[in-house]
Amino acid sequence: MDFVTSDLQQLRSFAKRRLAQPHGPQLCRFLEGVRWEDAPRDQLLVPEELSLGFHTPWWALYGEEQRLALNHWIYMLMYYRISDGERFVVVTNDAVADFLQGFEPDVAQLLRLEADEERDHIAAFERVRAVLTRRHGVEGLRMPVKPLRPYIVSTRTMRFLLRHFGADFVASYYLGRGIVNHLGKAFETQVETVDGGAAVLSRLAHLHTVDENRHMAVSRMMAACTHELVERRRNTSPLYEALHHALQNVMVTYTLSDRLTKRQERAMSLHVLPRMRALRDVPREQLEATIDAHFTGLNGLERVRNVFMPRFNQRILERACLSLEEKRDWFELITSLQGNLRYFPDHYVPGIGTVAATQNSTPR
Repeated sequence: MDFVTSDLQQLRSFAKRRLAQPHGPQLCRFLEGVRWEDAPRDQLLVPEELSLGFHTPWWALYGEEQRLALNHWIYMLMYYRISDGERFVVVTNDAVADFLQGFEPDVAQLLRLEADEERDHIAAFERVRAVLTRRHGVEGLRMPVKPLRPYIVSTRTMRFLLRHFGADFVASYYLGRGIVNHLGKAFETQVETVDGGAAVLSRLAHLHTVDENRHMAVSRMMAACTHELVERRRNTSPLYEALHHALQNVMVTYTLSDRLTKRQERAMSLHVLPRMRALRDVPREQLEATIDAHFTGLNGLERVRNVFMPRFNQRILERACLSLEEKRDWFELITSLQGNLRYFPDHYVPGIGTVAATQNSTPR
C-alpha cells in the first residue's frame, strides 16, 4: 500500500473516531473550573531563556520586575499570533468543509469540529491576554498586523480560491498549515513544562497542544491525500500553472517569511513594551536596542524551533501530494525566507526519502 492510500484511509478512520467522540470545546471550560487570574502575577510564563532580550547583551541591565515583563511579553506576543492564525483556520476550515461536503462528508464535519475547537482556543487565550494586559497596564492597545490581513482572513477570498484552484489550493493550504503547526508546537512544548511557572497556565497550554496534535495530524494527512480525497480539478493550461505557482509563492511568503513575521513582531514589541508598567522608566533607546538585538540575533524561541521542527517539516513535505518539482520549489522558497530558523534538517533535499517510521503514528 502506498503512503497516499494509507494516509487517505487514516484520514477517513480518524474522522469517524473523532466524530464519534468529539470531546468538544474544553479550554474555556477548564478556565471556568479553576482559579487562574492571579496565577501569572509574579511567575514566569515561558522559560526564562525565551524572554525577549535574554540572549542579548542588554539583558543584564534589567531588574527582576522588568525581566518578568519581558518574559510575559513573549507569552502575550506568541498567543496573540497563534490566535490570529487560528482565526484564519476557522475561516479556511469552514470554507474547505463546504467544498468537501459532497465528496467526503465525514472529513468535512471533522474540519468543522476543528473550527469549533479553534474558536474555543481563541476565546480562552483572549481571557488570559486580557488579565495579562491589565496586569502590565497595556489593556486596550491595538496590535499591528501584517499587510492586507482583512482581505486574506476572508470567507469570500477562500471561496474564490477554492472555486478557481480547488483541490490544488486545499493541498497547498494544509501543507502550509502543517508547517505553521510545527512552529506553534515548538513554542508550546516549552510553555507546558516551564519550571516555576504558573501551573494553571501550563495546564492550559497542555490542553491546547492535545487539540493541536490532532490538528497537526489532519494537516499532514490532508496535505498527503487531498488529490485522492477529491477530484483534483487541475487545469493544465500554461496560464493556470503560472497562476497556481504564483499563488503558492504568495501563500508561503506571506505565512513563513522571516522578514514579514519579524517586522510585525518588532512593531508589536515597540508598540507595547514602552507602555508596560515595569518598563516605562527604561530609556527608549535601551528598549529599542534590546528589541532590535532580540529579533536580529538567534533568540530563544528560534533555538527551540530549530531543534523541534526540521524532521516534522521534512516528513510533511515528503508526503505531500505535490510533484517532485513542486516540493523542491517549496523547499527552496522556504529556506530562502527562513532567516535564523532552520525549517528542514541539514543536508536534506526533497525526494531523498521519508523520515523514520517512528513518527508515523496518528494522534488520537
